[in-house]
Amino acid sequence: MWWEDGSPPTSARPAAPPEPGAIVHLMARHSIALALAACLALLAVACGKDGGGKPARVAVPPDEAAELLIDRNWLDLWPKDDRERLHVYRFVPSMGGGVFQDRTLFAGHFELFRYRIDGEHLTIEWPHSKQEDRMVFRINRVDGPPPFDLRLELSGTSRGPRTYYGRSSETGADFGLSFFER
Repeated sequence: MWWEDGSPPTSARPAAPPEPGAIVHLMARHSIALALAACLALLAVACGKDGGGKPARVAVPPDEAAELLIDRNWLDLWPKDDRERLHVYRFVPSMGGGVFQDRTLFAGHFELFRYRIDGEHLTIEWPHSKQEDRMVFRINRVDGPPPFDLRLELSGTSRGPRTYYGRSSETGADFGLSFFER
């Protein structure tokens, strides 16, 4: 016995060609599934959830951000030990400006600055180097990395990285001494 195409019966029967339009139908089903998955992902983001079900970052309005910016330590990381290098900004209006630190827990370099806030714009004047940085700043409420719940993003700065973290529980009287409470 031989197959219609002339091949012997010991070989597998050749697959029938797909019906006209079957490939188009299959591609349309996959496209709809991909579009549905994309819509669900966008809906999850719009509802303030990330893939793990945690609240996503929540933008703080500029007037509230200006209040959160001051009298708070803004760190690029929480040091794991006393030798890990970190960068810190602290904006202190009662002092007439602020301080930027490039440091470890117990030693480092600091530079004082003056600053102005205008809406979402932050201008930092560096008297020592006679430089000025003008940037957009944004603060978001976030869930970590621990122990942080605030994130400061600077659009451009000549000192340190562009992302810093803070704690909403920090008060004006807390000058970062909580580093020593381990």
